[in-house]
Amino acid sequence: MAEAVALPVLGEVLRQVSERIAKKLMEGKKLTDTEVIILLLDQMNRALDQTSRRIDDLGNLLNKRIDDIRDSLGKRIDETNKRIVNTNAKMETVHQDLKNDIRLLYQEVSSVKSDVINLFKERLRS
Repeated sequence: MAEAVALPVLGEVLRQVSERIAKKLMEGKKLTDTEVIILLLDQMNRALDQTSRRIDDLGNLLNKRIDDIRDSLGKRIDETNKRIVNTNAKMETVHQDLKNDIRLLYQEVSSVKSDVINLFKERLRS
């Protein structure tokens, strides 16, 4: 927590000191080694801030893309599941139809069998 407060405060202090040093430079005065180091630190701090913002932006963009892909895949999976359910229902209907057709064929074969047996019986009697 202390870091979260200290870093922005230090950044602001560095910026203000850098402004004073820049004014001194504009007046043509010579800078001390410490002032040059402070200017370099300020530039590094700004570069780090920009890099951090870019990383945050890229992270947000990446998270959005991941969410979009997750949503897209979720929809595709739902559609596939619906198709599977529909296919299973169609297969069940076909299965029942085939079962009924086999039952009817069995009944017809049994009927023909009975007729053939009766014909043989009649022929044997005569």
